[in-house]
Amino acid sequence: MSKPRLKSISTKNISIPNTPAIEKLPTQKAQQIFLWLWVGQLISNIGTQTSLYGIGLWFFTNTQRLADFALVALVVQLARILALPLLANQLAAFPRKKIMLVANGIGAICTLFLALILLRHDSIPFLLPLLLIQAVAAMAEAILVLSFSTLIPLLIEDGPTLIQANGLFATTDGLILAMAPFIGTWLAGWLGLRGVLAIDAASFFLALICVLAAPWSNQFSFISQSRSRWVKANPLTFWTELKKFWLTMPMARVALVIGTTVAFSYAATEVLFPAWVALTYGTERMAKVLLFGVIGYGLGYLAWSQGVGHRWQRYWRTAIVVQALILMGAGLQFFADKTEIWFAGVVVFTAALPVVMASLQQLWVKLSPAKDLPRLFALRYSFEWSARLIAFLIISLAVDKLLKPALAATYWPTWLVTALGVDQGREIAIALGAIGWVLILSLASQRKNLAFNRRSEILT
Repeated sequence: MSKPRLKSISTKNISIPNTPAIEKLPTQKAQQIFLWLWVGQLISNIGTQTSLYGIGLWFFTNTQRLADFALVALVVQLARILALPLLANQLAAFPRKKIMLVANGIGAICTLFLALILLRHDSIPFLLPLLLIQAVAAMAEAILVLSFSTLIPLLIEDGPTLIQANGLFATTDGLILAMAPFIGTWLAGWLGLRGVLAIDAASFFLALICVLAAPWSNQFSFISQSRSRWVKANPLTFWTELKKFWLTMPMARVALVIGTTVAFSYAATEVLFPAWVALTYGTERMAKVLLFGVIGYGLGYLAWSQGVGHRWQRYWRTAIVVQALILMGAGLQFFADKTEIWFAGVVVFTAALPVVMASLQQLWVKLSPAKDLPRLFALRYSFEWSARLIAFLIISLAVDKLLKPALAATYWPTWLVTALGVDQGREIAIALGAIGWVLILSLASQRKNLAFNRRSEILT
């Protein structure tokens, strides 16, 4: 039975050039291109994310204003989100190789300007020009992510190799996002600002080498023939396409709702979990958490590559439910006192991360026709990155302004207070439990769409 695909999305305000179908490359060459680009993307992401946190920490240590630290992350996220509507309709008009070379070049230039500003002043420079430079670098990073993620299904045949490639792309991206705050702050403390900037610059240089070294095929050069057809950006068109995508098939709604909720939940966990560990257990436990987290993540990717990835439709919702239950357990005092269960929860939660993220990547590839990949993936990243931004903005406020006063009230029944606990950091643990409920409710909200998909066998 053939797999139904989404119909091509078109509007009156968009004129996308007609492009011939891309013949699939030989498997070996496609894998070589993917591996070179994946290594380059990995190196670039490490440099960008670690410098983000390193520079933010440098500002905080010099100004003692936490707002400066948060503002850097806020501007970077906003720039990435705002770039997507502009990129969605333009990406197909340029060869991917040139796009990725230019994006890495822009990132390197931004790092150079940051170095010139930060290292030539004895005093703290104005924040505004630094934020503008960081915003431009973030836009370049958004170009790289969108370019690479939408190139993967054009390179590789649908099947086991594509599952492996999507898993590798999604899991490493998630691992970097999770580890970057720790790596960035460690590098800033160890190497200082000069070391962070040097690593960032080296990452862009090495990423450029990887893009140049990839054995690109001439069959992608036809895209350059459409280069003169520059499509005028129109934010209203972007939302029109979202509406059409939403109404096309039930799994389109599942992809948007579950993907956005997962992005929000993971971002909130990135903020809450380290704060909970540091406040409740002390920083000495953090090293063990990182070790168990890396072990769990490795086990999760191994499971994906050894069989789970080939049956991802069966396992991805189960993985989300398991993560939700672990987060709910964090909100209960009983599990906080059980060290073995606590660390087992860390391993299982992180093991489920690559399964969930790779499955969502696979779902979006299945839903998106080849010529609509840039636009539909731009919709995807707009929602997921916006969800991360919202999580960063509201989660601390919710803990400080809602949960702390609520827990301080005296009208709660004794059994509830005993179950939730009153120790230091319990409000953060309860917030983690609430995130678990958010995941469960998002799955419950899509049960009809998921049931329809099972009946019609859309993705089997």
